[in-house]
Amino acid sequence: MTTYAIRASRPDEWRAQRALRLEALKDPASGVAFVNTYDTEAAFPDEVWQERARTQSFVAETEAGDRVANVAVLVETGEQYDVPQTHLVGVYVRPEFRGGALASELLGAAVAWSWQLPENVRRVRLWVHEDNHRAQAFYKRLGFVRTGRTMAFPLDESQTEYEMALERP
Repeated sequence: MTTYAIRASRPDEWRAQRALRLEALKDPASGVAFVNTYDTEAAFPDEVWQERARTQSFVAETEAGDRVANVAVLVETGEQYDVPQTHLVGVYVRPEFRGGALASELLGAAVAWSWQLPENVRRVRLWVHEDNHRAQAFYKRLGFVRTGRTMAFPLDESQTEYEMALERP
């Protein structure tokens, strides 16, 4: 069994972050998991990837240093939000690491980090595609619930995404 460690990603690791993201966008589930396509993101210049790497992210790495999972955490505060919150995006776990504790531990790190922010975050949220039943069930097991908010899926506006959130205990 391969062991892994979960840690915060660093901005200077943008190349590794890009590689894992592009791998994620090739995954068969990417059509209902992400709001962008491989072709779109593969064309991004290095500056876009460097900017993205400045966003707080958590990664899982094997003992050999291979990245096997990622989640980015966007801090959302200000008048446009009813409470200070974080938004989880880009959740990806390589297929051979799915089904165990890795995804739960990865999101647990992102949630724990959110609760420790000085902005007094009250909610952690994410969006999930209507047809991504596996992800919906996983988030529900972690305590996320549908908020009732929906939006059109950016890649096909005839499809829907549901907002799910975890309220601070």
